[in-house]
Amino acid sequence: MTTTTTNKNPILSVVDGKICIGGKTFEVTELRESKEWLQSLGAEEAFFYPENDEEVDELHEIVTRMGEASPEASGKDALSYYLN
Repeated sequence: MTTTTTNKNPILSVVDGKICIGGKTFEVTELRESKEWLQSLGAEEAFFYPENDEEVDELHEIVTRMGEASPEASGKDALSYYLN
């Protein structure tokens, strides 16, 4: 019998101006790769535990830049972030 380790709720963090998901860091040009990473983990929802408001703002800026750099992104006024 084969078992697969999944992380249904990986942790998001900000590392050196980049997004880190479940311990793996992604450049702003790697939106597709971050989505594939979440899928490979079997993630249902990622959690973000900011230490302060500045970290929230930094994550928002990173996600916005990822969207601008990706032809997959659409819409400008995202209130939440879905990577599906």
